[in-house]
This record gives sequence, structure tokens and C-alpha cells, in this order.
Amino acid sequence: MLKAIDLDRPGSHTHLRAALHDGFFLVRNTVPESLLDEAYDFLHAFFALDADAKQSCRVPGTNGQSGYIPPLVEHAEKGAVPDWKELFHWGRPLPAHHPLRQRFPDRYPDPYFPDHLVPGIGSALRELHARMLRFQHDVVRTLAEALGAHPDYFTDLLEDGPVVNRATWYPPMAQAPTDRHVWAVEHQDFDLITMLPRATSAGLEVLVDGEWLKVEAPPGHAVVNVGMVLDRLTNGLARAAVHRVVAPPGQREGRLSIVQFCHPAPWTTLTPLRVPGAEEGPQRFATLTADELFQRTMYRIRRLDSAPTPVPAR
Repeated sequence: MLKAIDLDRPGSHTHLRAALHDGFFLVRNTVPESLLDEAYDFLHAFFALDADAKQSCRVPGTNGQSGYIPPLVEHAEKGAVPDWKELFHWGRPLPAHHPLRQRFPDRYPDPYFPDHLVPGIGSALRELHARMLRFQHDVVRTLAEALGAHPDYFTDLLEDGPVVNRATWYPPMAQAPTDRHVWAVEHQDFDLITMLPRATSAGLEVLVDGEWLKVEAPPGHAVVNVGMVLDRLTNGLARAAVHRVVAPPGQREGRLSIVQFCHPAPWTTLTPLRVPGAEEGPQRFATLTADELFQRTMYRIRRLDSAPTPVPAR
């Protein structure tokens, strides 16, 4: 069962550390439900556009971190076929002279909003991004304290980081090219944490102790997912959750979801924390920068614009 954490309640730190073992936990969401509903209405209208209109919203040279990505492009590392989904990404811009943007231009593309196709979508998605990021910063402050770090430890890592929102449209499975396709094959996120407010229908599952558990955020709540960055920073105490999205039996309609990935600034060095009270053990991970982890993972899932398709291991 998904653990629900009240971040304001005394003793929440103990419950939070226990929940990190599973990689997923549920918290009360401070993002207004009305804003989420408005964003879903705009995104439904966008994904309902014809293929040519949506193709015109692709943004080359951004590794898919801005604009539209059509179906059958994203390919999970363990997937035999591409995922049956289409995507739209947006974030916040940095000033052109900012050193992060000059050093990592592909990580900081200008956000693209198709207001000429769906009037008003840009304003709603910008506001949603800001409110979700504010919520995530509240979560990581509590998370840092639970791990024995300064409350601002993770917010410092995230300062000017390339935080990205993703809207995912999962078309009806009856329209999938083959019966081997699923909405999203099992995978792990490669950020610090991911916020997942309620989607328009069920389908999200997380692997806990060898069993797939159905995960659904009720109204007013959000699921928080541990990513690879937090896994590395805690030397495995927090586990990057293995999850997937599959259509429930008998599901005839599609599914729309919105998530926000919290990536540290690319120049961050991912050195493991010393967590008070944690069981001592050998260091599990080599030290990488946040950008090195990002680039390595994007290559493996075939999302680098300039990279060839990697040859699967035999």
C-alpha cells in the first residue's frame, strides 16, 4: 500500500525515511485542483489536434526537453518496442547570459507554447509549472531534514536546475500498432524526485518487493517518486522506484497525465550524503555530475537528438 506522508505532522521524518525504501509516497498537494483541471482541458485540446499540427510543435536540438514528441519515439531501456504515448514538455527559461545556459545550452531550451493552436495554453502551463515547483521545494526541504541534512541542501542543488514538466497522452490501446506495445514499459526516473498529481485515469504501477502495486493520487494529493539522483546521493537508502504505466483490463479510453521532473543543476557533483543512523556499507555508486548522469541515461533511452541508436547487449 502506498504510504501517505503528512509533511507538517510531528514524526513525519521517520515515516518519510521508511517510505524512501519503496521509492514512492503520497503527500497532500498544494497545487489548486482548478489549475490542474484547466491545464488538462488545454492539453486535451492540444493532443486532439491532427498529426501535422502537432508535428509543427517539435523543437529540434533540445533532446525533447521542450515542445512535442510524437508516439513511438521514447524507448525505455528494457523495452522491446517504443512506448505507446506522445509527449509535450515545458520548463522555465534562464537569461541568455546565465552561465548554466551558456555551458549547457541543450539543457535550457526556451519553452515552447502552441498558443496559436490552443489559445491560452501557455499562461496555464507556466502557472502550473511554477506552482508545482513551489510544492516540490517544500517536499525536498522536509526530505533533507529527514535525511539529516540542512533544510536547504536539496533546494541548493535545484537552484536554477532544468526542472521540466511533461504532459503524456496515452492513446487507447486498441489503436496501438501491435499487442506488444504498452503505454510505458517499466523504468526509473533519473532526476532527484518527480511529482505526479492525479491523472485522468488509472494505469500507474510501482514495483515493491517483487509485486506490481496500482498507484493513484486522489484529488488534492500527489505521488512523489524517488529518482536516480536521490538514490545515488543516499547510497541506495532511497530507492529509485521502478514503475510502469499499463492500461487496466477493459480500459477503452486514453489517459492523460502531468508530471514534473526535478533535476539538479547540471554542474552538481553527485557525492553521497552521510545520513545519520543509516547502516554503513560500501559506496555503491561512482561519482558523476548531474549532467553526466542525464546524458548517459538519455543515450540509453534513445532520446539524444544527435546520438545513434545504441546496440542492445547480447
